[in-house]
Amino acid sequence: MVYEETEAFEFPEKTFQFGFVNEAGQLVDPADFNITYDYKSIAYRGDTAGTDATVSFGTIATNQSATTVGNLKNVTLPATSITRPTEKGWNGDAYSNFSIKLPRYYQSPSLYDKTGKINPKYPVPISTGDYSDEETEAAMIRLLTLTQRTDQSYTPSETSISIDPSVRYPIFLRRMFYDADTFSGKAVYASFSGPVYYHLTNRRVTENFIDASGAKITPPADFTQGKQTVIDSDNFTYTSAKALPAIYTASNGKAYKLKGWYKGKTKPATLETSKTPSYEVTYDDNDDLNVVYEETKAFEFPALTYQFGFVDESGQRVDASTIGLTYDNWYGELLTDDFADWQTITLEKGQVAPTKNNLKEITYPAQALEIVEGKSSQYSAANLTFTLPKYYEKISVYNKNGTFDSAYPFPNIQVSSGSSIGSSASRNFELKEAGSQSFVFNQTTAAAPVDIQVPSYLREIVRNPDLLLTEATYYTLDKPVYYYLTNRKVTENFVDASGAKITAPTGFKQGKQTVIDSDNFTYTSAKALPASYTADGKSYVLQGWYKGTEKPATLETSKTPSYSVTYNDQDDLTVVYKEGTISADLTMRGAVDVIDNGAPMEYWEVLLKNTGEVPLTSIKIKPTTDWASGISAPTELFILGTGQNTKARPITKEQWEAGFEIPLDSSLPVGGQLTINLIGTKVTGQPGQVLKAAVEVTGNFGNLKASDTVRIKDLDQEIKEPTGEGFISVPTFDFGQVGVASATKQHGLKKAADYYGNGTRNPYVRISKTQPNWSLTAQLSQPKSATDSLPTATRLLLGAAPVSSFSNYNQPTELKNAIGTTNAIHLTANNAATSIIANQQFTGSDVYQLDFTFDNIKLEVPANQGTAGQQYQAAVTWNLVTGP
Repeated sequence: MVYEETEAFEFPEKTFQFGFVNEAGQLVDPADFNITYDYKSIAYRGDTAGTDATVSFGTIATNQSATTVGNLKNVTLPATSITRPTEKGWNGDAYSNFSIKLPRYYQSPSLYDKTGKINPKYPVPISTGDYSDEETEAAMIRLLTLTQRTDQSYTPSETSISIDPSVRYPIFLRRMFYDADTFSGKAVYASFSGPVYYHLTNRRVTENFIDASGAKITPPADFTQGKQTVIDSDNFTYTSAKALPAIYTASNGKAYKLKGWYKGKTKPATLETSKTPSYEVTYDDNDDLNVVYEETKAFEFPALTYQFGFVDESGQRVDASTIGLTYDNWYGELLTDDFADWQTITLEKGQVAPTKNNLKEITYPAQALEIVEGKSSQYSAANLTFTLPKYYEKISVYNKNGTFDSAYPFPNIQVSSGSSIGSSASRNFELKEAGSQSFVFNQTTAAAPVDIQVPSYLREIVRNPDLLLTEATYYTLDKPVYYYLTNRKVTENFVDASGAKITAPTGFKQGKQTVIDSDNFTYTSAKALPASYTADGKSYVLQGWYKGTEKPATLETSKTPSYSVTYNDQDDLTVVYKEGTISADLTMRGAVDVIDNGAPMEYWEVLLKNTGEVPLTSIKIKPTTDWASGISAPTELFILGTGQNTKARPITKEQWEAGFEIPLDSSLPVGGQLTINLIGTKVTGQPGQVLKAAVEVTGNFGNLKASDTVRIKDLDQEIKEPTGEGFISVPTFDFGQVGVASATKQHGLKKAADYYGNGTRNPYVRISKTQPNWSLTAQLSQPKSATDSLPTATRLLLGAAPVSSFSNYNQPTELKNAIGTTNAIHLTANNAATSIIANQQFTGSDVYQLDFTFDNIKLEVPANQGTAGQQYQAAVTWNLVTGP
């Protein structure tokens, strides 16, 4: 304490700090701690003995709170000036109603740590002043020790003025200034050398295991009598770390059956019966857990583990974490000897089997089941459900051969009585589909309610002692049960329009299967589908494809099928081909229609066009029997076409006659064409003779023939190929050199070896017509020379001309038939048209020929016409008039 003498004393500001230390010896965040107080002024009049004394209190401030600075709470007495009283007594101030409120989960704040000592790290402060003696540690402990109020708050040691004890305050939070005669008029106030530290103790929930009388008993395995759970929040819910066993056998050999539990100190009439105690604490020393058991008779089952592994089609282990396995923990009882009377007592639904060492595990704890006369009971995993990824189709306890792989034999099932069950028990582990990729046990025990599916060899059974001597039965498996998984697959089917299967194209296989091996699988054909192909002597044309079993109205037409699978047995690929028509068109033509005798034909063009629905895959060419002997074999084939490299191939007569296989770089596609030019043939025959070149082309399209003809050039007249209406050949009349006569004179044609064989052959007109109505006229122009002309009275006399028709014209079998004679033909050189053949005078053919007798052909020139040395020319115009 400090004592100073003055008329008014200026009290300095003083701060008192409070820290809170948890059980770990660490300062806790003081934000959740509340320190409150009221600020009072005090005027005391009277001697220190209190004789005839009075006191008055004034309120400076109410409901003040300490501030939080770092990890400490600060309570500050402000600097203030207090006057000396003129009467006996003192003036001062103090913090009254000083209250420390802890979070509810703490109790028993103390200056001592959990060892019961003052921790050197958190010493008790020393109270000092400028001119006072230090308080002893014991005195400080008395001042700072907390007491609890009825509102659960805490306060240090408080004092009051006896004449009015209603205002109480800690001594160190009071300041006084005495009158001049009391204590020499000193001013009194306190200072602390450091913070005040309070050690905190958490509230706890204590677990007690008792019998019906309240006496403590040995707890179940994994539980501890008196175990404490720290309460560490203001809204704390206690939950048992694990479920209470319904029955257990204690280490002392006694069996106990759970009756229930309660919270707090007072046992209620009705106990809670949930297996995992849980409740909100009330922070009132009534939060302990009391679990009540009663003695019984029971069978103690050991901890059991059942494991399940998974194997793919290649015999490799599958990642078990990708397989789901859920089940329910079932406990049931039977009070009769009729299996139909099994009742469910507890059912813990939705258990998820963990994955350990790449196996799914179902574990049973070591537990006891009660043995009661007149009752059977069972505990088992029930309603086991395996859930597969979408890409698996089936799961079986057997491999694809209906047996077990040597690497994964079926386990030996040992019965607790000592006997064992062989692999025949595997049927009890076979699964059946339950929808949505889920599979359940196909065969379960009848000793369960109808809505509970209990595997036969996963059970713990306590027998009714009234019926059987065997107390209990359980099963152990010496190794995991392995299940074999079958992947979904995309099967490739090749069918015709009716759906009937057909031979697949080369590079494809009917029924080929592609394994689906992921949950987001896209099937894509390994190669593009051919637009067409040939198999078993048949040709097929692609119509399209579809996914699944139902053929849609419109097929997909992409050449490389690809789609996301739907994992619903609708993922197969069906490719539809129709039996395609194979057809081709073959034509042949020579480079010329008329050729010199013995001359080579520049080429014969053989053109093959694919007019069908499938490619042409093989082509062979050879001459037919109609190939004229006068046309020699080609010496070279020049080949070009769609999808082909241009090539020339030499060929011998023997190869030609035997047939030559055309080398194709690729099949001739639909709509494509191939040109085969026959090079090096020589044509020999009689003048005017028609020779045929005929070929046969064979391949996967069948047998085609084509031909063309060529005519040996006529010795006297040019012959043209007939095309529609017109003239095939017309003569040139040459009268040679004639003299100027004094009278009208007729001159005959010249005689020369190269002109109609010195008159041994006749000039002719050959016509072609197609219309039924036709007629022929002719007209002669005025003969003229460079400087002169003959009169228009000049005439060309042709005489009567025999008329012939042709059959099989321009063919080797061509035949000329005489059908009549024209009237004598006289053409006057005035360009007047003269009728030669009247309309429909001759019928029945499209080619006709008029032959003019060489010696009958005359040029009639009037007297004294013409000039010596002049060459005269005139035009004979032949007019063919046709119509329908």
